Parts: sequence; structure tokens; C-alpha cells
Amino acid sequence: MFKVVIDPGHGGEDPGAVGPGGVQEKSVNLAVAKRIASLLSPVAEVRLTRTEEEALGTDDRSDLYGRAALANEWVADCFVSIHCNGAADPSAHGTETYHYPDSGQGRELAQAIHSRLIPDLGLTDRGVKQANFKVLRQTDCPACLVELAFISNPEEERLLENRDFQETAAQAVAAGIADFLGACLQPAPAPETVAPTNPELDDWKLKIVREAREAGLISQDHDPDESGAVWFVLAIALNLLKVVKG
Repeated sequence: MFKVVIDPGHGGEDPGAVGPGGVQEKSVNLAVAKRIASLLSPVAEVRLTRTEEEALGTDDRSDLYGRAALANEWVADCFVSIHCNGAADPSAHGTETYHYPDSGQGRELAQAIHSRLIPDLGLTDRGVKQANFKVLRQTDCPACLVELAFISNPEEERLLENRDFQETAAQAVAAGIADFLGACLQPAPAPETVAPTNPELDDWKLKIVREAREAGLISQDHDPDESGAVWFVLAIALNLLKVVKG
């Protein structure tokens, strides 16, 4: 099987870029990277440079070196670093992918992933670019760095935090890696079908919420899709209240 290293950028005390709403890049990177690893598992052995909110070194230099070293020591077939972009201008937006200058296979890897990301994410195409990033420079195998979207942009920050967007991004990156490796990656399973809601059931749930709030048993409305235990407790409490008042 192919050997692929997926690198969730940042980690530990380094949150990476932080959005205006407080979303941290390191957490988004890790969530997407883990899903990419899962999607690629049928065709490749995948290693993550980190699996928790941790750093790989005591400072930026050693952390970045450790990421590249993992791929080099394992003799990986490719290395993909996952990031969220950031800019001083909150209007900056879009997706871009980087490879090391004059790296032929790195460029091919970047293009393969980028060509999947752009139509799937539907964000502005900022292109495939060259950069002298340490994780690209120090990695022996074909490597690229993906900037999914701008976490500094309020709208794109909300997308990056959204699980559906993360899933779409992960599927696109995984498909691009498979394209580069010449592997046949089966389509991801469709999400489980949610059973149709029962309008009558939802009506009585909402009625319980309304009555419980009016009776002072709860201080705010609740989602009708919450655990059934919530409704059971509220129903009994209302019945008891009616008995006491009666």
C-alpha cells in the first residue's frame, strides 16, 4: 500500500490563526486531517504528524522539523499539510495550495488536490503557488500545503467550523491524493438517512416546552430533537405540577 503522511498544521500552545469568532486553526486542521486519514485507509497506510492538540517540538523550528522528519524516516510516498489561511484584511478569501519551488512531483500533488478542492468547496480559486515553507523544503517526498479557506474572514470562519464543510474538504483532499498516487478511491459512504420527523410528535414536544416554560420549570426553549429523556422528565414534572395545583 501507499504510505501517506497527513500533517494537521500547528498544535499545542500554537493555535495557528484564530478567527474573529474565536475558532482556532489548529482544531480545524486536526478534524479535517483525521477524516482524510480515514477516507484514504482503503488504499494507503496513513500517518498523522499529530493526533491531539499537541506540538512536535519545544519551539517552531523543532516542531516543523519533526513533521518533515516523520515523513522522511518512514519513507512516505507523499506529505500533505492541512492549514487555514489568515490575513490582516478580513475580506481576504478563497483556497490556495502550495508546493516547494521547482518541485515537479510536489507541483503535481498540489495541482491534483487543488483541482478537487476548488469545485467541491466552491470558494475563490487563488491558485497553485510556490513557497519556501520549511515542511515543504525539508520533506524528501512529494509535498504540498493546503490553505482550505481564510479563518480570518468571518464568513469562511463559519464554514471552516462547520462539520459538513470539513467533510467536503476532507473528501476533496483525499480524492486529490488518490489521483496523484494513481489509486482508486471508492466514493465516501453517504451520510445515514435521517428518519422523517413526525409532525404530531413534534407538536406535543413543543407544547410541553411551552407549558414548562410558562410554569417556570425551564428558563428557555429546547430543541425538539434533544434526547427523549428530556421530554420524559418534563412531562412528569408537568403532571406533578398539575396534581399539586389541582
